Amino acid sequence: MLKLLGSILIGTASIGLALRITGELKEHLELLYEVRQLFVDIAGEAAYSLQPVEHILGGRIRVRDARLTEICGEIAEKLAMRRDAKGEEVWAAVFEEHKKLLGLEETELAVIRDAGKAFFGKSMEENEKNLAAYLERLDFLIEGRRREQKEKQKVIQTVSVMCGLMLIILLI
Repeated sequence: MLKLLGSILIGTASIGLALRITGELKEHLELLYEVRQLFVDIAGEAAYSLQPVEHILGGRIRVRDARLTEICGEIAEKLAMRRDAKGEEVWAAVFEEHKKLLGLEETELAVIRDAGKAFFGKSMEENEKNLAAYLERLDFLIEGRRREQKEKQKVIQTVSVMCGLMLIILLI
């Protein structure tokens, strides 16, 4: 009876581990999509309302991810209080501070940090060109992450379940 109960617990744990890791991979991909949408929303609102980025980030942009909402609010506050700091430097510094919170890889973080240049340029045309370049780079990273996720998902699920089954067989 105890062996059966132990086997059920091990099987459940191995399946749960596979699902948790798969969920984390999916959540990371969703964060990248949310960041991409944030960029598009900021650029669209800036072109529509012609307001400074601190006003746009402070109240006009709504993001589903609470971490990004917090970051946008912090950027807006720092931009409103800035004296001589450049907007893209504030943008990069805030994202650098929150890199652990977001769980981004260095290449993803570099694109997001540099994307601040697309919102604080000298002209609307320059901003649009920069945004297009950063969106293209972000799309490339998202596509790579999506391919990687599919491969990792299969491997993780298989290895986790097989290890659980092997442990069950060893205990019986």
